[in-house]
Amino acid sequence: MPRRLRALAAWAADFEGYFPADLTLEDKYWNWKIPIHMSMVEGKQATPDLKRQCAQHLIDAAQHLRLARPEHALDCRVVAAICVPGMFSSEICIYADLEYHRGHIPASDSEYVETGRSLSLEWGLVLPQGMGERGLRYEVEGWDGQYYHEERWYFGEVD
Repeated sequence: MPRRLRALAAWAADFEGYFPADLTLEDKYWNWKIPIHMSMVEGKQATPDLKRQCAQHLIDAAQHLRLARPEHALDCRVVAAICVPGMFSSEICIYADLEYHRGHIPASDSEYVETGRSLSLEWGLVLPQGMGERGLRYEVEGWDGQYYHEERWYFGEVD
C-alpha cells in the first residue's frame, strides 16, 4: 500500500499551480475521481488510517486547485467530495455554474439531512484555511432494491 499512497500523493501534488484553462460556464463542472484501487478505501484492507490518508490527499488536491484559480474564475467553486461508506466514488469537483453547484450541495433545508458531525475531527483531517466542511446523509437505492444510508462530505467552498 505505501507505493499506492505515494502515487496518490503525487497525483494530488500534480494539481499544484494547475487550473483548467478551458473550463467554461457551459461545462457546468469538471471532476477527477480518486485514482486508487478500490480495496484501499472499501473492504477488508481499507483501514481507517488508509481512508484518512486518501481523504487528506483529495483535500490537498482541491486546495491546490483553489489556490491556482485565476481571477476570471473566482465564481467557480472547488470541493473535495468524500463518500462514506462508498469512498471509491469520491472526487474533486470544480463547479463553473453556481446553480449546478447548489444542486449538488443542497441547501440545509432540503430533504437531505445534515450529519451534525465533523469528519475532519473524527478522522484527523487537516483543513487548509478558508476550506469549509459539510456532511449530508442520503438514502440511496442499491442495485438490489434495498435502501442504504450514505454520507457525502464536502470540503472546500460549500456555501
